[in-house]
Amino acid sequence: MVVEAAMDMIARLLVPFLMGQRRDGLTRASALDTHHWDVLELPQFSERLIDDANAKMARMGQIYGQLARRVRIALEDGRMPLSISGDCVSTLGMLGGLQQAGRAPQRMLWLDAHGDFHTWSTTQTQYLGGMPLALLVGKSDRRRHSRDAVSAMRAAIGVQPYPEHRVLLSDARDLDPGEREALAESAITRCRIDEVLARLDPEETLYVHFDTDVLDAEQQMPALKYHVKAGPSPEELAALFRALRAFPLVAVSVSAWHEEKDPDNAAAQACLDLLGELLPETAH
Repeated sequence: MVVEAAMDMIARLLVPFLMGQRRDGLTRASALDTHHWDVLELPQFSERLIDDANAKMARMGQIYGQLARRVRIALEDGRMPLSISGDCVSTLGMLGGLQQAGRAPQRMLWLDAHGDFHTWSTTQTQYLGGMPLALLVGKSDRRRHSRDAVSAMRAAIGVQPYPEHRVLLSDARDLDPGEREALAESAITRCRIDEVLARLDPEETLYVHFDTDVLDAEQQMPALKYHVKAGPSPEELAALFRALRAFPLVAVSVSAWHEEKDPDNAAAQACLDLLGELLPETAH
């Protein structure tokens, strides 16, 4: 009975969506694990392709609003939320749930090969996947002749902007023009992977988010998105995660791989293995 109670201390949440679009293949990760995963089924949202950016944000507001609710309930039950989702915008749902439960983290570690700090004024591609960290800290929607879809999404999720100076971004080795300048002008701290531990206070509560593309592992895991050379290996990230076990973690989230390019589940299994290095020993 003691072992079962310890295992229940982690609320594992799997969100099979990418920018509001259905990605049921992500649920294969739950079948690989010995732990139970709570899958956000949401059958009313079945589209695999949504073209309009405003429609995507409206859909993400509903999906990640549900995620925020699950996170809040998990925290109220004394469990730490862990999520796997198709994109980094899911962090708004995780943070919203933490805030609603009165458990907003003192620091956030964002592990990503990219900055995710584009706004509508800097993006050249209009790709929402380049904006999650900017959305998280409260950057607004400045598109002309368009309603403020960003604020509407935040309201649907129930999340408030997170203070920039509490974000530690590593390693963001691939930045676009405009994004690089915006980060330099922000209060966000950037560092290399090998500098992370020195930049964190072990007394501060910590939310860890990692995009799997932070890894330089194209040959081992071709399903990872947007490969960028010269990043940390799985072994290096595992070592960091083992060290982070000593920190007061309040939440962990993962932005996943291309599930349709992972038929042998190599990326899914590698992600689960890394999470095993990060989670407290009582969660295994």
